[in-house]
Amino acid sequence: MFILFADELNNLTDENKIQKNVDKGDIYVRWGKKTCPSEVAETVYSGVIGSGGNEKGSTNKYVCLPNDPRWGSKDLTASDVGHMYGTEYETNYVSQYTNLHDKEAPCAICKTLKGSALMIPARTTCYSGWTTQYTGYLMSAYFNQEGSSDPICVDETMEESSNSDGGNQNGALLYFVIGKCGALKCPPYVDGKVLTCVVCSK
Repeated sequence: MFILFADELNNLTDENKIQKNVDKGDIYVRWGKKTCPSEVAETVYSGVIGSGGNEKGSTNKYVCLPNDPRWGSKDLTASDVGHMYGTEYETNYVSQYTNLHDKEAPCAICKTLKGSALMIPARTTCYSGWTTQYTGYLMSAYFNQEGSSDPICVDETMEESSNSDGGNQNGALLYFVIGKCGALKCPPYVDGKVLTCVVCSK
């Protein structure tokens, strides 16, 4: 990130001003896909979704692990450790996605061509003036697991990782998230309905 004072900005040539605007953009994760939508973003790298899953002490956040890891110069080993698993879809109870059940989930790190990125839960369209990066469904760990996780917006055209073997390791999992009425008012929400999401840029 760079900061220009007004007098410095006035001294820039038109070409430099254009270049600085072109360089602006934001980073987001496209969960459930191997690439970014090329018309609105560029792919920084492709990977697999990793998490410590439901174990106490391991990370409960989802991260996008690259497909081409590099190791440090020291060959480290340890006995007291946190775990990182590849993340599997748990979708056998949603008919449209049963083909992905127990398959490893991919991800891609994306850079918007311009502007900032924002994930909006419970929406399938962006608000006026914003550009859609992708739409999807909120997914997270199962509600009764030991480890909790923040929900992520998984692309509605989710796919399996290129190296998915469907091993059913159950280390880290992705379940759809549904609305529960009470403090969450129904309507406009619907009890038991899977929540959508959209990633937008401006």
